[in-house]
Amino acid sequence: MSKKLEEIIDFMIDEKGSPVEINNMEAWALIWDATDNVHYYNDKFIRCKELIETGDKIFLIDENHTYLIISQVALKENHYRARLRKCNQLLLKEIPGEEVIVGYDPMGRPIYEYTDPQDIYFPAIAENRAMDIKSNQPIVLLENEIMAILQDNIENREHFIEDERFKVVGKEYRVIGVGRLQNGLITIKGELV
Repeated sequence: MSKKLEEIIDFMIDEKGSPVEINNMEAWALIWDATDNVHYYNDKFIRCKELIETGDKIFLIDENHTYLIISQVALKENHYRARLRKCNQLLLKEIPGEEVIVGYDPMGRPIYEYTDPQDIYFPAIAENRAMDIKSNQPIVLLENEIMAILQDNIENREHFIEDERFKVVGKEYRVIGVGRLQNGLITIKGELV
């Protein structure tokens, strides 16, 4: 890329870019729709100066929506470009409260305090279809199954293991499969409980 074109892209990002958060860090980026037509997915492209990788969580501040980078990342000189897909669901994990010993009574018996249960929400791309390995065509999952794509990070690895439960739109699912075939992303398969 010529120095002149690089300067133009820098100018566009700085002057016409949108405020975003890349994994909770503020940045500026050019964001545009991946297609002119209406599609099932709300995919967008991002171009920015900051290092981005597959699976990064991008929060578009102007839209108040979270996206995941689902493609490989292209580097041209000092700019990164990738495809984003909108997180269409929040997966809910209910963390039960715990018993915590806060002291002992005069007889030496423990005194407990109970912590409040917590609800933790995880942005995800959830759908009821998967790609057939042989034909590369979408196949609809059973009515009681769901697939979800999440950012591959320590927290998600701890919360989404086989037999763990989560909720989506008020329905409870049990994790029956976890895949990490694409760097940066975790794919889970859930079965309605």
